[in-house]
Amino acid sequence: MKNNFKIFFIVSFLLFAAVDCRKAYLPSAITAANNYLVVDGFINATPNSSTVFTLSRTRNLADTITNIPELHAAVSIEGKSGGSYALTETGNNGDYASDLLSLNTSDEYRIRITTIKGDEFLSAYVPVKIAAPIDSVTWQQKPDNNVTVYVNTHDPTNNSKYYKWDFVETWEHYGRVQNYWGEEDGRIFPLDTTTQMYVCWSTAISTHIITATTVALSQDVVSQLPLTVILQNDVRIKVRYSTLVRQIPITEDAFNYWSIIQKNSQQLGTLFDLQPSQLSGNLQSTTNPNEPVIGFISAATQTVQRLFIDHSQVVNWDPTITGRECDIMAIPRDTAYNGLGYSYPDTAYAPFFFSGSNLLIIRKECIDCREQGGINVKPPFW
Repeated sequence: MKNNFKIFFIVSFLLFAAVDCRKAYLPSAITAANNYLVVDGFINATPNSSTVFTLSRTRNLADTITNIPELHAAVSIEGKSGGSYALTETGNNGDYASDLLSLNTSDEYRIRITTIKGDEFLSAYVPVKIAAPIDSVTWQQKPDNNVTVYVNTHDPTNNSKYYKWDFVETWEHYGRVQNYWGEEDGRIFPLDTTTQMYVCWSTAISTHIITATTVALSQDVVSQLPLTVILQNDVRIKVRYSTLVRQIPITEDAFNYWSIIQKNSQQLGTLFDLQPSQLSGNLQSTTNPNEPVIGFISAATQTVQRLFIDHSQVVNWDPTITGRECDIMAIPRDTAYNGLGYSYPDTAYAPFFFSGSNLLIIRKECIDCREQGGINVKPPFW
């Protein structure tokens, strides 16, 4: 018995010591305040077009903030032959846009950025590459019922060789119940086409890096390159879906840079995947040359093409909108009206109908499509 007790005591002591001595490992890469500048965008040399850049800061692994925009910076495009074109800050998301410009496609351009703290960043001069037209944007519903969107292009001059794409998605969606009454400051009024809340349109910009090269091919042709996959029953094709595909040619250096970004961010996950690689862009801090800058500046014209997919064109597609029950409450009209306007005890509800001496109210999420995201103004291309 004594031996058993000694063994129990020794094992307990060792377990306690092991737990007590264990400490969290926090390497400097996680805890250091390395908020490096990130520059996203390209110099748009398409005639009568605006150049847009988004400036932000990198986050540490331990950060809880999802986005750190770089605000109140001075951003400009500079031509190698002269000329400077300022970009204006738009909103509070780190977006900066130029006026409509028609840049000289024979010149070279760079970006200059000065932060509100006075730190300056400068890119290398880059030539303007001319974009080939997009031949087509197509889609196909596969046997698994998912929808894949493809792009097709070719350059008869064989000068593109390296391509980069992104796209802007827009989709139409409805409220769960159609309503004919609106309320503002206690005043109830009939809805019209400018104030309706039943039909909305949401928009999203692609986040994946999409590049391709035709260097190994005998012709400068890109055929059926997948851009995105929309999973079966996705709400984006509940009514009508559209994507605007944007294509630019890039240099070999830019292609190599974005390939590294793509591998580091989109293709890691197992021991057998490609390992993280060192980034080397064409931006530099002139204030502190040793400070890393994330981004690669290209200059190019842009070609675009839009695709539409209607719900009637897909099969086995039945999206479900989850949410609470769309219960309707009846309030005596005399109780709801206080002489100055209508009010009701729960602000999560909105007016739905007048029934005799009662005002019927319903949850806003059921009648206002904007509760699902988006706006109730039809896009001009719809």
